Amino acid sequence: MLSNLTLSPVLKEVGWYNAIGVLLVLFILWSVYRFNGDDGGPPRLRETIPFLSNLVDMARDTGAFWNRALKTMQSLDTEILRFRLGRRQFYLVMGDKKTNVLFRPNTGLVKHQSTIRLSKVMFGPTKKDMARLAADVSGRNKEPLPGTEHVDERLWITWHHIFAENLSRAQPTGDIAAMFFDNFTARIRELIPEVGKPADLLVWKFVRRHQTECAGRALSGDLIFDTNPDLLDAMADYELAILPIAFGPPRWLNPRPHRARDRWLSMTRRFMAEALETYDWDSPEAKSATAWEPVLGSPLIRSLARWLLDAGFDVQTIAGACGQQIPNQNSNTVPATAWCIMDALMCPDPELLPNLRREAEALVVVDSETGKRALDVQKLQGNSSSPTPWHQAVYAETLRLRSGLPITRHAVRDTEIDGFPVPKGSMVQAPVPIAALSAVWDVEGHPAEEFWPRRHLTASQTADGVKTVEFALGSRSGYWFPYGGGIGICPGRHFAKQEIIGTLALLLAQFDFEVVGWVMPDGESRSDRGARNGNGFAVYQPDRDLKVRMTRRW
Repeated sequence: MLSNLTLSPVLKEVGWYNAIGVLLVLFILWSVYRFNGDDGGPPRLRETIPFLSNLVDMARDTGAFWNRALKTMQSLDTEILRFRLGRRQFYLVMGDKKTNVLFRPNTGLVKHQSTIRLSKVMFGPTKKDMARLAADVSGRNKEPLPGTEHVDERLWITWHHIFAENLSRAQPTGDIAAMFFDNFTARIRELIPEVGKPADLLVWKFVRRHQTECAGRALSGDLIFDTNPDLLDAMADYELAILPIAFGPPRWLNPRPHRARDRWLSMTRRFMAEALETYDWDSPEAKSATAWEPVLGSPLIRSLARWLLDAGFDVQTIAGACGQQIPNQNSNTVPATAWCIMDALMCPDPELLPNLRREAEALVVVDSETGKRALDVQKLQGNSSSPTPWHQAVYAETLRLRSGLPITRHAVRDTEIDGFPVPKGSMVQAPVPIAALSAVWDVEGHPAEEFWPRRHLTASQTADGVKTVEFALGSRSGYWFPYGGGIGICPGRHFAKQEIIGTLALLLAQFDFEVVGWVMPDGESRSDRGARNGNGFAVYQPDRDLKVRMTRRW
């Protein structure tokens, strides 16, 4: 009765549309009060229009969104912040204690949902195969996650084992790295054959084309490249399509990334159909735990394809899963390598390049019989006692500043972080860009946003008075996690490190560099500024290129 007496005259006077508009404004005002208010939980990242403002800001400029979140956390002196993207509640965390919660087992925070979403995009599996993968919620540990003991088919633990065996152990990783450096050294000599004759190159364009192909052939064999001559061009478009498809609007609103993904998947399916048609699984190479062969490449790809076949997966799914390993391997290592080279050449520290070159030359070994020069791959892995602390520092600084990866977990039950409740269904993120700009990285005269490798070096002195430096993250390791952490940490991180540091060392040992200047992505027009973080799946691609003049020394 009250509604009839009160609202009907209003509706007759202003009309239905105006009434709905008034109600919408009242709802927004209520939401601002409700969702930006203090309810005893962690602080909120405020938004002007609830459910919408953050979503628009992140879609428009993710880096700017992370910067706004970081400034809010700093101003409120907190390491946990919550916000909404649409209707979904997110929690941002940083710091050792809070970030490590995402990497520990049995906390109620799992990565299964994001893994399934990305697998659907990247593998292009059949519906039946996708349902099988999605049904395995038991995790990757030996023991299933609590409450998932009923899962009959534990697929992800086998997946994890295959990658751990073939990418996390020293022997297979070293074998892939050695083949990559053989391929890359030969490619360099084809492109710049004459010693002492300068050649102009674009750093990003050069590594994107040639490092990607040499590493991809070392991992996945020659056939996928030979079957698809334009594979690298298709991959360049596909890499930028993954996140828009996974987290963006539907195909009918944004068809371009879907077309790029379809093109890539068609290439992987063409390759796999030809590979499996005549592949001899009983050959010595196929059975070898170490051998490389041209059809399926390294033991990783053979093991993955063999298991998926034996488990009854469709060839369409196998093609997507195996083909995806080339972007997985290179989408981050290649832009990281480009950044290492460009930032090292442009760094104002006068001691950086001489020390990098000294270390690089020490890594080169000469075959006594053939006179062939090569990198000592075993020395590339390194740690605090590594013979390459300056390379390690450049590598660490690059991944700190150039990675846009948000480590994401889904709360499958009510849990808590640092005493704050995290309801079931929430998303918890530890974005690398936020941790990268934390004040813990500040050193005198060099704030966190500046490329300054020395922040990772500690000076020391030997007993006989020789000054040395050692690489160390120290107590800041909780703010450096470009590969994730826990059992879900990237299994390819060891090869990635060798590839990035080794490529930098190989080029510095073999060439003299002269910087010509920054250019636009077309490679021709001069740029009035240096490169900034552009697009990318995890490591940002540079939005400018650096033109250099390289002269072979040997």
